[in-house]
Amino acid sequence: MKKNADYNSRGAYSNAGNRPVRISSSNRKPSKKSKKSSKKKNNGSAVPVIILVILLLVGAAGFYAYKTGFFAPKYEINVNGEIVKVSENELRTRLTTDNFVDGIIIDGVDVSGMSRDQAIQVLIANQPPMPTLNIALAVDGTQYPLDLSSLTLTYNLEEVVDEALAYLKLTGTEDPEMMISIYNQREAIKTNPVNYNTAYTLSTDGISSIVYSVLGGISTEAQDAVFTGFNPETCQFEYTPSVTGYQVDFEQAVADVDNLLSSGTYTGVVDVAASTVVPSFTTEMIQNNFGLVATSSSTTTTNNSRNHNIRITCEKINGLFLMPGETFSFNGFIGERTAASGYEVAGVIENGQSAQAYGGGICQVSSMIYQSVIKSDLEVVARHVHMWPSTYAEAGTDAAVDWPDQDFSFRNNTDYPVAVTAYWDLDTRVITVNIYGRYLPDGQYIEFDGETTATRQATTNYIPNASLPVGQRNQIRPAHNGVTAYGYQIWMDANGNEIRRVELPVSYYSTINEQIEVGVLNPDGSNAVLDTETGELTGVVEAPPADPNAPPADPNAQPADPNAQPA
Repeated sequence: MKKNADYNSRGAYSNAGNRPVRISSSNRKPSKKSKKSSKKKNNGSAVPVIILVILLLVGAAGFYAYKTGFFAPKYEINVNGEIVKVSENELRTRLTTDNFVDGIIIDGVDVSGMSRDQAIQVLIANQPPMPTLNIALAVDGTQYPLDLSSLTLTYNLEEVVDEALAYLKLTGTEDPEMMISIYNQREAIKTNPVNYNTAYTLSTDGISSIVYSVLGGISTEAQDAVFTGFNPETCQFEYTPSVTGYQVDFEQAVADVDNLLSSGTYTGVVDVAASTVVPSFTTEMIQNNFGLVATSSSTTTTNNSRNHNIRITCEKINGLFLMPGETFSFNGFIGERTAASGYEVAGVIENGQSAQAYGGGICQVSSMIYQSVIKSDLEVVARHVHMWPSTYAEAGTDAAVDWPDQDFSFRNNTDYPVAVTAYWDLDTRVITVNIYGRYLPDGQYIEFDGETTATRQATTNYIPNASLPVGQRNQIRPAHNGVTAYGYQIWMDANGNEIRRVELPVSYYSTINEQIEVGVLNPDGSNAVLDTETGELTGVVEAPPADPNAPPADPNAQPADPNAQPA
């Protein structure tokens, strides 16, 4: 509203503010006659009418001024460098628009004053080209491109346009102070525009499977070497070799690719952390830590049948392979010794005396196995001693077997396989049993010694035989002293120094008294009396003179063998 008075064409004159309004049709003064006649008329009804008209005009002007905000508070704004006072309604009217405010730039295009549709048409014409997706993974210098064609690529034009269109727009809740602030900001961006930029956005849903499809073929699991058996010809363990694994940091690779794409970068190379994974049990460990652990040997007799039994038993056991926790039973593995199973008759011990039976001599095999088991520090499950000590093993170091009652067995109590080789040398008559497995620590080895700690002297028992001529003597069973012996597992260091000595369970060998039968039949048919402790006879009747015609004694008759070997 202008501060100076305006004059209208009808002669109406009005001043600003609340000054009264005067209305006149002419500048001429009325005549006396007219005045008089007017007075006469106004003295009646003319004066009230005039007053009423004036009041109506004044009321109408006031109502108009109220409706147009004439009485409302005024607020100062800067319009093109001039301070102008406006009402709240005038300020709201100035700020209300459906188009972009001045000073909005999108993708370098000035959209000031444009409608939404106009801006979109202009921006589509200037839309940037769709980005090229070219992301690769780099693993140890080798690049592997990712196929990102399955990901969804969107363009946010309308979102940016709507955001820019709403900038510095009224919401209807602003008070005058807030509107003045908006007005001033609008004025400011006319010289300092606000820039918006559209962008392509790539959805990263499914990026994990895309990355894995590439890295899954690169990553390999480490594989331990696995024992599969033992070759007795080469005396080597058989195994599948170990495989070194190759592990990539899959989770970090997915995160790095996701972050790159989410930041709007669609071309680049992502370095992937990778490392080799060494198996916990390798081929080199087998080659360097497994081999011969213990060996035991002894010489056999010249008895062919006995040596035959020893040979075929060694052949059956040779190459025995035991996994951790498995148990070897001699009787369970060899089975009953019969002619059908290939065994021959040879010397054995039965009921405390020497006898002949199939499989005689194979106790020498079980004893050598026992000695090697002790030297390998394996667990003995069952072991028996002979009736008397053997010549091929120190007292306390033998292991007797007999089908089906006496068995020798041991368990592989290590964490790795063990293998047994056994063979008999025809030329030297030496039987050898070896055990292969993991070497003892630090070059240590074990010796096995037996020590006799007590001996019980055997005596002779005399047994009368009424069917033999008086005084004739036959040895039924030779004497064997009773023996108490201990076995010692002796640990030695790599330089041959004793580290410790482990005492094994005591071995008791029976006292076997000699048995001699003595004839008590006198020539006259009576019986002499035999002292069973001394062997002396009483009541002996002399024989008549010898018959010169009687046949001579058999010079080839053989006495009982007092040194017969136990099985």
